[in-house]
Amino acid sequence: MSSVVQTESVASPYPKGAFNSHWFNLFNAIAFQVMMGAPIVLFAKSIGASSTVLGIIAAFTPLMTVMQLPAARFLDRYSYRQFVLGGWGLRTVFIFLVAIVPLLGFLDNASKMAVLLAALFIFNLLRGISSAGWMPWIAALIPEPVRGRFLARDQLFTYVGSLLSLLACAGVMHGLAWEFSAVFLISALGGSASLWFIKRIPDAPCNEATSRSAHRVPWTAMLGYPPFLRLLGFNLLFMAVIGSLSVFTVEYLREFQKFGDGLVLLLSGVSFVGPILSLMLTAGIIDAVGSKPILRAALGGFAIVLAGWTAIAAGLFPCSIPVVAGLNFLTGLAAANFNVANTRIMMATMPEMGRNHFFALFTVITSLGLGAAPVMWGVTLDAIGSYELATGWFTWRRHSIYFAVLLAIDILAFLAVSGLQEGGSAREGNVVEGRMRRFSRIWMR
Repeated sequence: MSSVVQTESVASPYPKGAFNSHWFNLFNAIAFQVMMGAPIVLFAKSIGASSTVLGIIAAFTPLMTVMQLPAARFLDRYSYRQFVLGGWGLRTVFIFLVAIVPLLGFLDNASKMAVLLAALFIFNLLRGISSAGWMPWIAALIPEPVRGRFLARDQLFTYVGSLLSLLACAGVMHGLAWEFSAVFLISALGGSASLWFIKRIPDAPCNEATSRSAHRVPWTAMLGYPPFLRLLGFNLLFMAVIGSLSVFTVEYLREFQKFGDGLVLLLSGVSFVGPILSLMLTAGIIDAVGSKPILRAALGGFAIVLAGWTAIAAGLFPCSIPVVAGLNFLTGLAAANFNVANTRIMMATMPEMGRNHFFALFTVITSLGLGAAPVMWGVTLDAIGSYELATGWFTWRRHSIYFAVLLAIDILAFLAVSGLQEGGSAREGNVVEGRMRRFSRIWMR
């Protein structure tokens, strides 16, 4: 390892230099919010992308995390920092390549789309490989009793970066030919800055149990670990809800409500205001109240959001700027708190033995669900096309059907929270400890 984790002081529960993770997440958010968010969707639509193509673009990021499974085998050969830094550095090169695509005037839109898809594929492939080291790194670096507060602060910096990114992008959208190149250049510069902070995050030692996980991998035993399996099923439900929402709300506003690109970006930016206002409060209470109450509150918020979008798409309410802004605000609020609580309960669920592979398997399976959702819905929305069926004041059409189905899935996820395993009573802790001991014996065979 290139450095040894040391405690900053008696007053600080975090290792020295761990705060650089927050700054990394801020500048990384500036990069990925463009490459994986509304700006890339708007550019793809500007060169003729269908709903199916938008779904494929949205699916690249989660589907490429399948590379975490083979990548996890090599984590013990490098430090966490070396592994993540190498992948993040290479992917930044492809952001600069994407920034050139809008300037290729000698290419028609179909050719530009082909170049864009190829660059995004490689960008997400590199991200998928290198991200295998991120969650084990943070889990090993941050002590569990203060992990919830740290993750909430990490999320706060991420959302600040995302808001700054969209505000900057909206500022350069003036209908000019080079505007999307300027947007992608903002992403590339943010990605470059994030690399400096990765270098300053301390490495965490790779313990003996984690090192062994690179050699013998009992996948069946891992999937048979009950707390892990329940958390996996719960997350697959949620991935079906969140996997395509940001893509097709942007498409709906641009194509069917005729909102301008700059306005869409500004409204998307509103979704980061809620997290910025709420995450410090979450950071102060999550380690005390636990993850489940936060998960229930977040899923309840998503239910309100999806009911609102269903009503708008069905013609029950007008699609006004204040209404969309309110829905986006609540979306961001719910998503941020869900992410913090879900990450916290995930880290507590993964046993020490084989942790790298547990994180990789969990991320790959949930990401396959996350990637399948936008592709499936893109194909479905194109298949529904202009179909409409009026039942009273409610009109069933492509987007109202879509939002209504997501609402039903969200309710199922809300009900599934009660089955998740979270430390609580002494008796419950003993049960979990016994299960982990039995699992460790299986792993070592």
